[in-house]
Amino acid sequence: MMSEYDLPLVAASFLVAVLAAYAALFFGARMTNAKDGERRKWLAAGAVLMGTGVWTMHFVGMRAMPMDVAMTFDVLMTAVSWLAAVVASGIALHIIGRERLGAPLFAGATLFMAGGIVVMHYLGMYAMRMSAPPTFNIGFLAVSIVIAVVASGVALALCRKLQGMDGAGSLAIQFVAALVMAAAICGMHYTGMMAMVFPEGAVPAADNGLRGDWMGIPLAVFCAALLGVALVVTVLDVKHQRDVAVRKAEEDQRVAELAFVDTVTGLPNRSALEERLLDILARDNAGGNPFALIYLDIANFRELSSGMGEESLNTVVKEISAALLDQMSDPVYLARYSASAFFALVPDHKDSQHAFMYKRLRQINERIGTPAMPVTWRVGQSAYPATGNSTRKLVRAAMVPRDPEEIGQFSNMVTDPELVLPGHKLQS
Repeated sequence: MMSEYDLPLVAASFLVAVLAAYAALFFGARMTNAKDGERRKWLAAGAVLMGTGVWTMHFVGMRAMPMDVAMTFDVLMTAVSWLAAVVASGIALHIIGRERLGAPLFAGATLFMAGGIVVMHYLGMYAMRMSAPPTFNIGFLAVSIVIAVVASGVALALCRKLQGMDGAGSLAIQFVAALVMAAAICGMHYTGMMAMVFPEGAVPAADNGLRGDWMGIPLAVFCAALLGVALVVTVLDVKHQRDVAVRKAEEDQRVAELAFVDTVTGLPNRSALEERLLDILARDNAGGNPFALIYLDIANFRELSSGMGEESLNTVVKEISAALLDQMSDPVYLARYSASAFFALVPDHKDSQHAFMYKRLRQINERIGTPAMPVTWRVGQSAYPATGNSTRKLVRAAMVPRDPEEIGQFSNMVTDPELVLPGHKLQS
């Protein structure tokens, strides 16, 4: 009854097996980190595509074995064989997609998948409902089952290994793994074909409802197209999800940055200044990085803002902050500390590069104002480590009012535990 295999159909069966294996690896590798709803989507798609691919490979492979009579199949048994492949694939992918997987669960997933493939294969052959019962070669039968178990174990192990991989390298590894898996799947099928032999002269049942002509190249083309479209759609979906993740990360970064930026002036805000100070003070060689804090507060801010709308006031504050920034030397870190106050963090404050800046700041009342009303400035300064070794002490010391002519004069600055703001008590 059997003669030489149809090589084009054998090649078609292998191609379908490669696509099915690739789909299984692709979907299985993305289930671990997926959320519940998304995970169910990957699981359902992976089970249907993998099960359908293996099932299609089987029937295309059967058609590669020419018979003396037309090959037909029982519709119900053929459908059940497809269902067995899909369910087994789904159970295996569900188990392998767990966050934690021990040896017993892995072995269970392997046996479920192998069992589904074996049931699908032999039930698919029985679906021809031949007029004479088949005979079995026990050796080939055992080998086919072993191949199914090994192929399933390798497939699931590869799925697991690829779960943490991404990028072009993982796609290449998936393709190589798919070739190996496809060879194992085809090996099981053709070994199983040799294990189950029908007697000479046996013919399929006359009332079989499924013609074998549709189970060869047409089925292979349909399944290959289905798998191809599914993989393309999935790749596009993955790309979309990655783009969404990138945009979300960028938005999160933007929001995080805004938390350290004054929305009116665009300068660093109070939180940013405190973080910068803590970063400097936390360095191993902090003592070797002296700096000064210069406090610049608009003393008549309440009068200045009286009668102004929010937009007008913001415009004035922007102009004042821009003018302040123009007075600073390049390495100075200027931050808006409150509605009316600014801090300038001056690294290496005794360096001569800051001399002209200090001179300009001593004339701040004449240099920076508004056309409508003069701006009166309250100024102060502190220096690390001379006046304190903590953010709190340095800020408090800088906020104590000083004569503008003292700005930039640090020679007589020392730690003073009694240095407190007017109306405040010293806190330990």
